[in-house]
Amino acid sequence: MDKKLVPDPPVVRKAPSAAEKSMYLSKVVEVPFSNGEPEPSSTARLLDTLALTCSKPVIPEDPCKPTLFAIQPGVTAQDALAYVSRLLETAELNGDEISLHTNPVERALFWGMLHSVEVARAVVDALLEGASPSH
Repeated sequence: MDKKLVPDPPVVRKAPSAAEKSMYLSKVVEVPFSNGEPEPSSTARLLDTLALTCSKPVIPEDPCKPTLFAIQPGVTAQDALAYVSRLLETAELNGDEISLHTNPVERALFWGMLHSVEVARAVVDALLEGASPSH
């Protein structure tokens, strides 16, 4: 009776080809998300249902003291999200540069933070693309 000293190697899966990926993605895009209820013909876009921005200081130190930088009132959600996307893109680009000049421990922490920025930007961009009139 022989004991196996080395475990079986993990199963190697072949990476899907570009054609397989595009076929899968086209199927996913073509299948409409449905929860069983028919979609009303005059569905309002989500971004259109959101309220406009109100005036808010960027750095609220003292609520009674005027601030130099503030969010302006009356900005639409779509315009605000587009601006947030540009801010997050700038943070990504700056983060890529800064990460080159950090030690390995700081770099690992920084990459975790940078990943959060990238995911946040992806969510904002997906909201903007989903709200575009072509969808």
